Amino acid sequence: MSNSQPDWTVRRPDASMTLLNEVMQKPLDPGYAAAAAKRAAGDSSANNRPGFKLLIALGGILLGFAVTAAVGGLRLPQPVAREARLTLEQQITSRNQAIAVATDRLDSLTNDITRLQEQALTAVDDNLLDLITKDGLHNGTVPLTGPGLVVSLTDGGAGGLAEQSPDALVRDTDIQHVVQALWSAGAEAIAVGDQRLTMTTAIRNAGAAVLVDLVPVLGPTFVITAIGDPAALEIGWVASTAPAYLQALSNEYGIRSSVIQQTELKVPAAAPHILHYAVAHDVASAAGAGAASGAANGVAQDVAGVG
Repeated sequence: MSNSQPDWTVRRPDASMTLLNEVMQKPLDPGYAAAAAKRAAGDSSANNRPGFKLLIALGGILLGFAVTAAVGGLRLPQPVAREARLTLEQQITSRNQAIAVATDRLDSLTNDITRLQEQALTAVDDNLLDLITKDGLHNGTVPLTGPGLVVSLTDGGAGGLAEQSPDALVRDTDIQHVVQALWSAGAEAIAVGDQRLTMTTAIRNAGAAVLVDLVPVLGPTFVITAIGDPAALEIGWVASTAPAYLQALSNEYGIRSSVIQQTELKVPAAAPHILHYAVAHDVASAAGAGAASGAANGVAQDVAGVG
């Protein structure tokens, strides 16, 4: 006689995987199944009406227009920022005009000083006047004209600073490399833009601006003028590392350059130099300890006051 009762001691192998069984055997949610059954039975709900679909399409279009308008508003410069920028541009223009007026005044006064100096020294000592003139040629305090080379460096990119990578801008090191090559080639006088180079001239960057003796030289094209024998300058230029350096700048960053011979060039005069000197003081000549102490204090003051 067989026992018809189930054997509760026998367990299904997948009894512990109820959730996995539900997912594998019933992948669709019951709600989806009910909706599919209604569609199969021909149930026309509100969601299937043409008007409802048209409303959804119009809502999507309006949402797209709203997002586009919001993005466009974010990209436009804000009124406060635009006003601040215009004010800054006006200040820069005004300061540049003031600098130009002061520079013209300085040139006029310098010419007057030179004329009066020549008149005074001509009556005293012609040799001294010649010496001063030669010193002016060496230290760059007199303008020069003559033949030479003009080297131009132009920023890479499309032209606007906002569209350019910082690496595509002409840097101080690029101008320094060109200047050193021109000096080595035998240049007698060099100017970067309107700034004459002397033995104490510094060329450096301040952010994206190039400063020559603390005076900004504006791009995007930087003109370097060198006076000297054109043939010798060109031979020395070709023999230097400058052509390969400029070619690398062109290949890597799109910085353009040109080298042109000119028969008549002019470089301006540099500002007069301020001479610094020290005076030796003989402490031993002072009489007595008190006098010696006072002389020592005087030496300290002399040393501290050296320009």
